[in-house]
Amino acid sequence: MRPTTRYVDSFGYSIAYQVLGEGPFDLFFVPGLMSHLDLQWCDPLFAGFLYQLASSSRLIIMDQRGIGLSDTSATVPSIDERAADIGAVAEAVGADNMIVIGHCHGGPPAIVYAAAHPERVAGLVLMSTFANGTRDINRPGALSDEDLAAWMMAVEHWGEGRSIAYFNPSRDEGRLYRNLYATFERSAMTKGMARAAVASTRQIDVTAALDSIRVPTLVLHCSDDFLPVESGKVMAAAIPGARFVELDGADHAPFAGVGSQEVAAHILEFIGKCDAMPIAPAQRFGAILMTDIVASTEAASKVGDAEWADMLMRHDAAVHDDIDQHHGVCVKFTGDGYLATFTSCEAALRCAAALQQTASDFDLAIRCGVHAGAYAPAGQDVVGLTVVIASRLMSAAQDSTILASDAVSRAVAGGGFQFGAPRSFTLKGIAEPVRAAELKVSVDQPNSVNRWLPDPTVIGPRVTRVDRLLVAGARRLPRAAHLLAKAKWQRA
Repeated sequence: MRPTTRYVDSFGYSIAYQVLGEGPFDLFFVPGLMSHLDLQWCDPLFAGFLYQLASSSRLIIMDQRGIGLSDTSATVPSIDERAADIGAVAEAVGADNMIVIGHCHGGPPAIVYAAAHPERVAGLVLMSTFANGTRDINRPGALSDEDLAAWMMAVEHWGEGRSIAYFNPSRDEGRLYRNLYATFERSAMTKGMARAAVASTRQIDVTAALDSIRVPTLVLHCSDDFLPVESGKVMAAAIPGARFVELDGADHAPFAGVGSQEVAAHILEFIGKCDAMPIAPAQRFGAILMTDIVASTEAASKVGDAEWADMLMRHDAAVHDDIDQHHGVCVKFTGDGYLATFTSCEAALRCAAALQQTASDFDLAIRCGVHAGAYAPAGQDVVGLTVVIASRLMSAAQDSTILASDAVSRAVAGGGFQFGAPRSFTLKGIAEPVRAAELKVSVDQPNSVNRWLPDPTVIGPRVTRVDRLLVAGARRLPRAAHLLAKAKWQRA
C-alpha cells in the first residue's frame, strides 16, 4: 500500500490527509502534536500499527492544522477549529459512519466532534488523552504543575530527539533512531509552536461534551504515562457506557512503542463489538444562543404597531440570514428574541456578534446568552438544562452584550476571542452558580489577540538539508523508506 497525501480546504487552511486500505468500515485517526504523514512511515513500529489497522478497514489519517504537512498556522488552533478540520476531511473522503481515534491533543477535538455529530460517528477510541487541562477539586486527573513543567522541559530540547525518552521510554534503539526522531520533531512543528501548543493544554476543557457522547467508546491509557492515568479513568466514567483499558508501561504514544501490536488488537477487538453495544437515546451536543431585544415594548410604542411589525419582519429575515451564514439552526422566535443551535461554539459567538450588528442597523439593541452542552430535540423545539442556562445567561447580560459560559470560552480558547473577567452568576432555577464572561473582542474584529500565539523570540533548530532529503524520500518511496529505516535501526 502506497499512501498518497491529499488536501482539503477547511476555512482557508489546507489540511493534509491519507487514506489506506479498503475494509468494510472507516477508521479515522487524529494524532496529537507529534505528527507527520510522510515521516510516520519511516518508523517500523508506528507503520506496523497503521498497516495492521488498514488491513481490515479503510484507514484515514490527518495532520492537524499547523502540524506536519497541513498548513502552518500563526496561532495554535482552538478545539472548535480542530473539530471542524476533522469534519472537512470526513466530508472529503465520504466517511459518514466512522470510528474516530484521538490521541493526546487529538483527543479533545475528537470528543467534541463525536458529541456534536453522532450521525457520522459509529465509535470513539481515546488514547493517552484528556478532557481538561486544569487541575482542581472538580477536575481530577489533570496534569500537575510538575508534570507540565517536565513536558515543557522536553519541548525546550525540541529538535534534538530527546523527547523520545519522554514520549516512548520503551524505545531504546540507539543514536541513529534518536537522530531520525529529531528530524521528526523538526518537521512536525517549530519549537515556538510546540511550546505554545503544550502551554495551551491548561486552557483546554471539553468535559461538557463527555456525557453527550452516545456512541461506543474505548479509553486506552498506560499506567505510568506522564499524562496521569486518572485522566483516562475520569473520561471513561463520564462517557455513558465507555470501557477503560489500562495498558502496562509508560509510553505516551503506545501505538509507537513496543506494545503497538497489543494496542492495535484492543482497537480491532473493540471495533468488532461496536455493533453489539447498546446506544442511549439520541441527544445533541452543541452551543445554544439566546437573544433578546432590549426595551422592545418601548420601541414598539415609539414607532407604532404597523411600522414595528414591518421592521420586525425585515429584522427577522436578516436574523435568519445571519444564522444560516454561521451554519446554525434558528429553532424559534421567542417573542422578543431568538433561540438558535450550533455545532460550534465559535460559530455561535460570531453569529451573536453579527446579530448585534444587524440589530444596530435597525436601531435596536439586543443581549445574548451562549452556553454549550447537551440538549434534546422536542418536536420543532429543543429542551434541556443547556437551553435553560443559555436563557438565564441572556437575562443576566447587560444591554448590547454577549455573555458566554465557561464551557463556551474554554472551547474557543486560542481562537482569537477576548473575554472580560469571568464571574459566577446565580441563575434562577439552577442549583450551582454558573461562571460566565462577557465577550469583548471577536475573531472577526480588528486587534483580536490569541492567547496561544507562539513566542517569536523562541528560536529552535532549523530543518536541515538531511531532514528535507529524508522527508522527500519518505514521500516518494514510503515503503522503501520504512524497510530501510527498519533495517538500520535493527543494526543500530
